[in-house]
This record gives sequence, structure tokens and C-alpha cells, in this order.
Amino acid sequence: MSTIIFVFVTAILIWGAWWWFIARNRPALPPLAIDDNDPLMIEAREKAKDSLPQMLELFKDAKGHTNVKVPFVTSSGETEHLWAELLSVEGPYVRVRYMTPPVTHTGELERLQTHALGDIEDWVVTKDPKRYLGGYSMRVMFRRGRELWGDLPPELKEEEAKYA
Repeated sequence: MSTIIFVFVTAILIWGAWWWFIARNRPALPPLAIDDNDPLMIEAREKAKDSLPQMLELFKDAKGHTNVKVPFVTSSGETEHLWAELLSVEGPYVRVRYMTPPVTHTGELERLQTHALGDIEDWVVTKDPKRYLGGYSMRVMFRRGRELWGDLPPELKEEEAKYA
């Protein structure tokens, strides 16, 4: 009888460890990778660059509510596109704080960085918790997500609705 209890308890402990370390950390949906040369993503970057004057004007009253997407070359030599909080505009440069960690980078990463204004690939200004301006690459992600998954999960639909 004690052998059965031991096996049962061991099985529960193994399942618990698996759930704690593996299952609970899996995203509900797999990451959505979109090629840099995707025509919609190219168009999104162009829209973002063309509307930089609008973002700069909005930033004057939206400090702390403006995020930008900038390229980052990782330690492995890959270019990742990171979201960062826009802290200041200093002539042709912007000071940012990286918000998303690079996936293919190892070693130390200074989160405060300076980028050329022309490096900005996208931007989002949060007007209020339910209304975002910009976010052109995010709109492409929502569209490609629908194409891949058939529909967006409720939390992504809710997020998509915030983009004006």
C-alpha cells in the first residue's frame, strides 16, 4: 500500500514541477514572427516614419506616454526591433529606455540608449488607456494574427480596438 501512495505522490510532484516550470510559462498563442520584408510591415514602417512630426508634436504633452520601436543589434549579430519608452528628443537624437528585452542577446544590456531620430520604426502615443495613436506595426501584427489563427483571442481584440 505504501508503494502505491509513494508512486501517486511522486507522480503529483512531477506533474506539479512540470506545470510550475514549463506549462504555466507557455504563451497562450505562439509568438508571431513577421518577416522584415513583409509588404504590410514595410508600409507600416513608412507610415511611422512619415508621421514622425506628428509623434514629436504629441510627445510634447505625452511624456511618459510615448513609446518607439527601434532596431537593436544583439550580441549574436541579429537585428531585433525593440519597444522603448521615449524619454527625450535631443536634436536629431532620441533618448530611450528599452522596454522589451532582446531574445538573441547575451550579456549586459544598458536599457538607457540614444538612437538617431531616423532609427524610429514605429511609435505609439497613449492618449488614454483606451486610445492609442500610431502603432502601425501593431496593426500589421493583428492582421497577420487573424490570418494565421483565424481570429484574435479576446484580449488581443480588446487591445486592437484601442488603436485609433
